[in-house]
Amino acid sequence: PKQTADMSSSIFDSFDAAPQKPKPVPKQTADMSSSIFDSFDAAPQRPKATGSHRPPRATVVAVEPKVEKDIPIPDFPTIWVEWRERLINVVVARTLLREMARIVSSFHGDPQFVDMELFANRSHPLTPSVSAEVLHNPCDSQALLNSVFNCVSELSEQFQINENTIIQQAWELLSPSLRPRRIIFAVLLQCLLGRGDVIEDLVRDAASRQTNSAEFLGLANDTIVDEDDAKYYLSSQFGRRESANIVWQLELCLWLHRGGAFEMSVKAVKETVLAIRIGVATSSWGRCHQSLDTLLKAEPDYPMDFDAGKNLWRSMKIIVVNDNVIDGIDGVSSGGWEFLVDCRRDEATEMLRDGKPGQFLIRPHTQDPGVFTLSFRTNLVPTEPAPATNYDETGAIDKAKQPSEGESAQSTKKIVKRDDVVQHAIVRLTDSGFRCGSFGPFVTLVKLLHAVSESLPFALRFNDPPIKGVIKERGTLPSPNSFLFRKMALHSMSDFFQLQGSSKIKVSTIDDCIRDRDTSVSLERCFGLFAQLLFLTELRKQLCALAAAVDEDERNTVVPKADIDETLSDDFDGSISEGSLEMDEEEVIGVACRMVRPLLNWVRSKEIDIIDEIAPRMCDVDRTPSAVSLSSAVEESDDSIKHTNFITGGDSLIRRMIQAGSGVDFRTLRVGEAGNSVIVVLFGKKDAIKWMLSNGAAKDQSDAEKKLEMMELMRIIEPITSTDLSIPKSYAATHPATECRYRFVDPWEVEALESKAGETANAALGRACYQTLSVGRIASSCEKIVRSTGGLHLLGLWSTLKGGITLTKALCSAHPPWERDAGGDLLMKGGFLLESSPYENSIRQHLYGNSLFRRLNLPQRFLALLQVELLDLKNVTSPSGSSSLTAYALLRLKRQGSSAPLNHKARSLDSACTQPRKISKSSGLNAPASWGSLVRFRFPLPEFVNCEGKSFDADRESLFRGAPTCLQLTAYEKKFMSDAELGGADINLESLGSGGQIEEWVPLRAGKDGITWFARIRISLRFELMCMELSTNEGEEVKFKNDRCPSVGLKKIQYLSRLGAHEDVKGVKNSISTPDLANYFGSM
Repeated sequence: PKQTADMSSSIFDSFDAAPQKPKPVPKQTADMSSSIFDSFDAAPQRPKATGSHRPPRATVVAVEPKVEKDIPIPDFPTIWVEWRERLINVVVARTLLREMARIVSSFHGDPQFVDMELFANRSHPLTPSVSAEVLHNPCDSQALLNSVFNCVSELSEQFQINENTIIQQAWELLSPSLRPRRIIFAVLLQCLLGRGDVIEDLVRDAASRQTNSAEFLGLANDTIVDEDDAKYYLSSQFGRRESANIVWQLELCLWLHRGGAFEMSVKAVKETVLAIRIGVATSSWGRCHQSLDTLLKAEPDYPMDFDAGKNLWRSMKIIVVNDNVIDGIDGVSSGGWEFLVDCRRDEATEMLRDGKPGQFLIRPHTQDPGVFTLSFRTNLVPTEPAPATNYDETGAIDKAKQPSEGESAQSTKKIVKRDDVVQHAIVRLTDSGFRCGSFGPFVTLVKLLHAVSESLPFALRFNDPPIKGVIKERGTLPSPNSFLFRKMALHSMSDFFQLQGSSKIKVSTIDDCIRDRDTSVSLERCFGLFAQLLFLTELRKQLCALAAAVDEDERNTVVPKADIDETLSDDFDGSISEGSLEMDEEEVIGVACRMVRPLLNWVRSKEIDIIDEIAPRMCDVDRTPSAVSLSSAVEESDDSIKHTNFITGGDSLIRRMIQAGSGVDFRTLRVGEAGNSVIVVLFGKKDAIKWMLSNGAAKDQSDAEKKLEMMELMRIIEPITSTDLSIPKSYAATHPATECRYRFVDPWEVEALESKAGETANAALGRACYQTLSVGRIASSCEKIVRSTGGLHLLGLWSTLKGGITLTKALCSAHPPWERDAGGDLLMKGGFLLESSPYENSIRQHLYGNSLFRRLNLPQRFLALLQVELLDLKNVTSPSGSSSLTAYALLRLKRQGSSAPLNHKARSLDSACTQPRKISKSSGLNAPASWGSLVRFRFPLPEFVNCEGKSFDADRESLFRGAPTCLQLTAYEKKFMSDAELGGADINLESLGSGGQIEEWVPLRAGKDGITWFARIRISLRFELMCMELSTNEGEEVKFKNDRCPSVGLKKIQYLSRLGAHEDVKGVKNSISTPDLANYFGSM
């Protein structure tokens, strides 16, 4: 057909409807030109010949026109028509999507898929910079949907296509395999169709894929320190980039949901919030530690129940007796704030007027946030006449009820108005607490309410909170995660955004903790793995609390029993029980567990990765450290020597020096009272230098002096001069201050404590210096290695998680390998059990704990604390009961097999003497007498020993063989002239375990007299954690002889020297009062 002049050509012209048949062509004249179709017409007819031969007449003969036959043109194929319509629909749908992209660009609804190289270089922000502005205000969903709908209407009118067809075609373009990458577009399209069920399925499906990605990341071996040229790290980049794109779109879905664009079930909202937070953790994993820190600090604006959440990740469920009890008041679950209602005075009166006595609510002040009003229903009965008119149920007007004579007489006395049944009181929040009139101040609001309730003639109904107008703390933000994304948006715009991985650390002028990449890799790996595991642990607690919380909307979804028949169809066979319509606690826990299962698997995979790093095998723990000889240590500079280095040779010199005929003069220093003195074996510095030169132990005198100084630094020996003693001037005159003597220091040195405060007091004990454990010392010990591992942002995350304290607790609770392998057959050899005694096993356990701290360069160390209680004392030879006496005891810890005596004439420096106590006479046969003395001991677990307590230095092991295993006790009766010995005993500590105690009657053997006295004692053992002072990398040596960490041996010598001090002139004698040197070393 003929086209109009204004119609433009189109590529779709050939796909129009089939053309109409051509109209009949008019008869053509003889002079009609030929056509290309002439050859296809019928053959032209020749003129008929005339019958005569007359010439033709000059008449015109009409020529019959040629008639063309119609050519049948078939219709276009159906598939061509469908193809044309399909192309038109696709073009219109793409136009709609472009318009939607323009509309949602204001809140960054169209995700930007960045290049992998750009994402891997950490130059792409995880959160759009506009997220802070978008989530600052609620969503105007109506205006947004109107804009999209107007666009659809315009396209429908222009192309004459149904609106639903356009939307459906756009939906097909967005959802390949039903997994749209542009979730916001798909959600808006379904909002126009009114398909809320499809929207919820779409969002939940995207949230489920996002949550499952966490489990896959746990198998990627992607850690902080393994990011350099690691295929696992590169492979995980694709999943993390996908998470970064999906997270913001899911957050916008929650933003639209709270804006009223569509409805979602409580379960779908929970799954979406969980997926968003897991996605933030996934995309920020090993990349942006500041985002991880913000993720933990910014809790979601959604109900959370941490007690119920523990049932999801703990192996043992928590049985809650009564969750709605705070401060002993039933029904109070939020400290009284669940009664806060946003209303005016008249509205509060209207709400409480017809209630029960004791119902109350709290109203906030409109201008002063520290002022509230307590409105409560009293027990008064209104006597005011009813209103003049009232309406019955049918709407008819009844006459006002006339009061009787008795009522009128009573009303004349006192009229109680209808509004007077509700009273109001002002509550003020001051610096000291909550006040209400003369009540207060109280620390909490619920305590104030409880005090007011006790003063009233009726009790306030704490178990009946208001329902209407309650001010909720949750659900007021534009999105559950709005605060989180607003903080992350600020991080993305900061200059330190790229300060994330260890290879991208931005060094400031004061940051001197950036280490060389080739050193301390194993140590940094341990801290990096633990930091990530600690973050996942805290995230697990938060998300489990969110998943396990039961919202009010969930409680309202339970179908009432009365409505069961209406909700079920007529064909219902009654197979569903009434209980199946309700969600019990087990079902709620099961649904929540399904939500967080990928996260829990991620945490478990990281726990498995860190086991070998934190708690290694015994072969790694008991490996002999690299040793440095004493001569090499002296030749090197002092700055390069650390106190933690394993330096050998000092104990070898002592072992050779104490041999008979060595030429070294050992003398006994006695300090204390004449009849109750303590002995200390000393040797002179000059004698030691002379012996070292004569035996080839030193090259010259300077070399010998340096070796002695190094032994002092290692606390193998401790110098004692006359200035250190509080001795008479006559003794100081014969012993100049320049003369220096040394005492030997046992690595298992025992200290007798004077009070309980001394258990954690700073001291130089054994061959190390210990300080009281504190949070500051723990934090400073981890700061350097954490900063070198992941920069300042990882250090901030570490501080938020209290990583130092948590790491200390984890190492303290780590089970040693032999306990992890327990459960099999007992170790037997020759018919004897090879298992260690409880006492030895306790020492082994804590030596293993010390080795874990030592592997991580941490200063925490365990010290053993032994407490001895002398309870009773009785005489078995006195049938009528023991007479009154004043008794005291000498106690010391020693190694098994030591024969050194313990008496008031000669006892070692590590012994303790109790105060004399008068024991009154008791009646009855063998009646015990109360003693009541207490003694405390402590000793360190030394360095450079294996878990069995054996030293790596053979010379040191031969001199000081293991920890003390026996308690030596000697009891005395205090008398005027001379104290009488009641007897002594050696008590084996094998059955004493950590945290346990033993109590028994001990027979006291007194020489030839045999056993006449028994003492009942109680011994307990525990271990205290302290910090060992270490030297720094800058060469700062540990100073043991100072006020901060005084030597326990020197401190006791100084104290006892005030009572008297003298030195044996003839040296060490083999006598009872002066033990020989071998027994002395054995007794230490």
